[in-house]
Amino acid sequence: MNFLDSYSEKNETTNFREICMGNIKRGVIYRGSYPVFKIDEERDRIYTELVLDAGINCIINLAGNSHDLETIAGLVPWYNTLLKNNNVIGLDIQFDFDFSDNFGYEVFNYRLRQGFKFLISHNGPYLIHCNAGVDRTGFVAAIIELLFGASLDDVIYDYLLSYGKEFAEAKDNELNFITGRNIYGQINAIINRKINDSDNLQANIEKYFLEKVGLTMNELEMLKEKLTK
Repeated sequence: MNFLDSYSEKNETTNFREICMGNIKRGVIYRGSYPVFKIDEERDRIYTELVLDAGINCIINLAGNSHDLETIAGLVPWYNTLLKNNNVIGLDIQFDFDFSDNFGYEVFNYRLRQGFKFLISHNGPYLIHCNAGVDRTGFVAAIIELLFGASLDDVIYDYLLSYGKEFAEAKDNELNFITGRNIYGQINAIINRKINDSDNLQANIEKYFLEKVGLTMNELEMLKEKLTK
């Protein structure tokens, strides 16, 4: 089944959809935007419906701190349940597209490590989200997809899909091209400008997880096991 087969207007409204490229098993890990907007009750209802249908059991909130988690929990019953069961982590990640700030990059990778270790120590299905579900979530989804053997073209398309299917398919749109180059540049930066080495792209991403994010080989194998079972 293609990763787009289950895509619908509901996914476009909420940015909630599966991460299911390469050899990632279906129904294991999802991505999304902020769980509640309040100003759009129908959107929030759809989000809740998608979460419950997916059976989400563990959340990695890339954008929030502990205060943010409590705020969401006070508004969203299913989020509150998961938080009370210690199945939610807030990483409070700030995003730097070009990773030019070495200290900021180290903090970014350190917090990613916290998130992946949390994922490893909990059972899915998992939800990864930030605010819009585009940049931070898009980057994390991309490196997961590449780790599990997805093609670069599919990864870039999936990133563009966060802006809507029409946008993702607008090949002659200059903004579309620039936006696609963003994720391309981010991936290229973390693997030491070796993105054109397509034969070793998956291996170079794995090296990023080990050497920069800081997972051990055992933790990386556990991550792979979690997302393929």
